[in-house]
Amino acid sequence: MELQVQEFANAVQLTINVKTSRQENRLIVAPDGTITVHVKAPPVDGKANKEIVRWLAKTVGRRTSQVRIVRGLRSNIKMIEIANMTRAEFSRIINDAVQVQRFN
Repeated sequence: MELQVQEFANAVQLTINVKTSRQENRLIVAPDGTITVHVKAPPVDGKANKEIVRWLAKTVGRRTSQVRIVRGLRSNIKMIEIANMTRAEFSRIINDAVQVQRFN
């Protein structure tokens, strides 16, 4: 599985599909590498965006200040930037998270 992630000087950027008002926060990676994030929060007053940033930061082991939505604040397709992370590191963390989710 090849994740759709771009690496820049000191960060990675990824495009995610977001599904709001779900029962739990979780990350799904499709066989083509497409990343979908389910969040509990509704898409009202920026609550879902805040939850995405908070949850992704926790999942990849970064501070919330290191995760930001670059594009798509009002869309279900968002570009996320995670500072101080390499593509390889992101892929390893996400593959581990998806594997844990799949078997628990």
